[in-house]
Amino acid sequence: MSLNTDPPKTRRGVLLTTNMLFSSMVTGTASALGHEVAVADDVVQAVELCRARPTAYVIVDLGIAEVEIASAVARLREAAGAVPILAFGSHVDKARLDAARAAGCDEVLPRSKFSAELPALLRSSFEGGRPS
Repeated sequence: MSLNTDPPKTRRGVLLTTNMLFSSMVTGTASALGHEVAVADDVVQAVELCRARPTAYVIVDLGIAEVEIASAVARLREAAGAVPILAFGSHVDKARLDAARAAGCDEVLPRSKFSAELPALLRSSFEGGRPS
């Protein structure tokens, strides 16, 4: 009987946020699960990261007011391909959450639910993304 000694492939994600608290939470949780998440603070940088390396998923913080969500999702999809895109934002900003759904995000969650479910999201929802 042979044992596979190859290390598991790292799942690579891209996080678009300017919030250091969420950046730290996502990268720390992802790292604990064997994922590697690159953080971008604007759409241009997020697109560049998606193009520069295989990306298994993208997470978008809807709290970045400067980001026009429909355009951002379209650009991220073009750069990353058919990978899951998750968006999270304030539960009181229904218009922004609805805009993310309309733009084609695979998951759209209020911040509190995103924070509470992050490990499960990374384990399940994003495991089906493109291998990196």
